[in-house]
Amino acid sequence: MYDQMLAEMKTRMQPVLDLAETNKKVMETMANVQKEAMTDVVNASMEQMQELAKCQDPKAAFDLQVKFYKALEAKMADTTEKNLAALNEAKEAFAAVVETSAKQAAAEVEEAVQKVSAQVKVA
Repeated sequence: MYDQMLAEMKTRMQPVLDLAETNKKVMETMANVQKEAMTDVVNASMEQMQELAKCQDPKAAFDLQVKFYKALEAKMADTTEKNLAALNEAKEAFAAVVETSAKQAAAEVEEAVQKVSAQVKVA
């Protein structure tokens, strides 16, 4: 009886475990994306400072800054797209788990109703 109860508890908790695993994967993905983005920004900033130090002409410095900010904007847009993709993947996984769990719960309720109806008819 204990083994059966433990197995049933494990079955009931599986959707929660699936959601936790999905959440973990998404957080790891987003952390890696952020780490890469920050590394790229720091490296690009260092390179930008070195290039600006070499500039003698204000127009050249301005052009360098414009180029830098455009590259930075592109990097941030790419980072945002990657994060949104990870979040959308998680949303789809969550929706699938919730849908499956809801269907399972509905089936169990239907089965219980049928059992009770059969018992009422017998009595």
